Amino acid sequence: MSPFWLVGALAAYFLILLGVSLYKRRTDTESDYFLGGNSMPAWMLAMAFVATWYGGNSALISVDEANTQGMGSWWVLGGPTVIAVIALFVLGPIIRRAGMLSQDGIMTSRYNKTAGTVLSIVTAIYLIVWGASQMVALGLFFMVFFEISFAWGVAVAIAFSLAYAMIGGFRAVVLTETAQFGFFMLGLIVTFVGAVIVSGGPDAIVQTIEAKRDAAFLNLWEGFGPNLGYVIAFGLAFTIDPAAWQRLQAAKSPREARKVTVHAMIYFLPLYFLVVFAGIASIAAFNEPPEQGLVATLATSHFLPIFGVIVFIGIAAAIMSTICTTLNLSSLYLTELTTKALRRDVEEKQKVWIARGATLLAAIIGFVVAVQLPSALTLLALASEMLAAGVFFPLVLGFFWRRANSAGAIASIIGGGGFILYGFLIELGVALPSFWGEGSVTRVLIGLGISFVLYMAVSLCTPAEYTKADDFVGRSRRDSAVTATGSRLEDAEKGSQRNEPTNVDNNLSQ
Repeated sequence: MSPFWLVGALAAYFLILLGVSLYKRRTDTESDYFLGGNSMPAWMLAMAFVATWYGGNSALISVDEANTQGMGSWWVLGGPTVIAVIALFVLGPIIRRAGMLSQDGIMTSRYNKTAGTVLSIVTAIYLIVWGASQMVALGLFFMVFFEISFAWGVAVAIAFSLAYAMIGGFRAVVLTETAQFGFFMLGLIVTFVGAVIVSGGPDAIVQTIEAKRDAAFLNLWEGFGPNLGYVIAFGLAFTIDPAAWQRLQAAKSPREARKVTVHAMIYFLPLYFLVVFAGIASIAAFNEPPEQGLVATLATSHFLPIFGVIVFIGIAAAIMSTICTTLNLSSLYLTELTTKALRRDVEEKQKVWIARGATLLAAIIGFVVAVQLPSALTLLALASEMLAAGVFFPLVLGFFWRRANSAGAIASIIGGGGFILYGFLIELGVALPSFWGEGSVTRVLIGLGISFVLYMAVSLCTPAEYTKADDFVGRSRRDSAVTATGSRLEDAEKGSQRNEPTNVDNNLSQ
């Protein structure tokens, strides 16, 4: 395939996204920059939700895994995603009513500033490393198509992602991710149809499966046991993923937040089965899975140029959407850490400039991490396990367990997240003692156990904080709106006119 096709298509694609990011741009306040002024419709937030979660790793890995595992490969990413979306269907209105800009705000309100700061540090690391894993995927993808170096591929992707992420903030992220969702779906459809054609049609695919695989290859439930570790680790991490929570917090109301999850489920189910079908359909096209990956090989060597370009743009769109989201969210947590460190009131416009600087810093750190450790799977595992083991219990149970306190939350985050980081240092070759077997499943289960035990034990052994807990839980429950005073309702109305999420969330229960 001629590089002219790819360069021209990529340039046109980036110009479209840049134009979309400038459309109705408004970033006068911190809420505008990070939540889009709580003005986005549920269906659009859901598309951004899907585009963010379903990054380049998801598409490329899912197709390759389906080629070897069959239908059971759905449990690698599809199963955890469905479980997480169901959990967020329950938690969505509660998260929206909490009325906070970020999970840092939730932790600070529920526990104290130290707990919020510790969570921000862990979450910022998670987001930057998650973004770096996508940078690795895109860098490798560009290497195949453009025959350029890995570092240059990553640099080009970051440059364009950084442009529209910094210009328009969250509004630009959502609008561009909506466009990217369309490109991505078209690319996957072309990949599936092309794989069927290259393999010789349905009859040839069935004959190849009968000759090379057993009956379990087409059994969805056969993959549940072997992939149980992914279901646990990714399912918990996805449930508390800051990108998902940001989209729920950006909804117009608690009811709209729940609609976001419903729309997301409608989009996710066919999407994950589509990539599994594409992987299965390509089984007759190759004697052995190509080292460069099924999607890249099909697009560059077996498709007509126009269809290869569509696939290229579709996969690049998926990866770019995730990179852009990680940059925007990383800057949110880095901004909150910065404003805390300044220990003074910071004006809204100053926060926006701090956020843009934080976005640039996150991009630079992500680039360094991606180049120094060019393993997308290792980086993705590190990010997900640290988030699940370090943050899940204090963040989620804080909405329900009244006895939990600040000391327990801090101990849980440090203990669980620290253990996962310790395990990864061993994987990277650092000579440290270990008492568990090999494999990330064991590591994440131990990390979750440490986090849970510390959360419960330290909370029970230290003074309770019932007043703060009751105030926080009351704000996140529906009945708090019913008992609101007239003056607070008036404040909520004024806050709604200014698009301020906190007052509205504390008093409205739509």
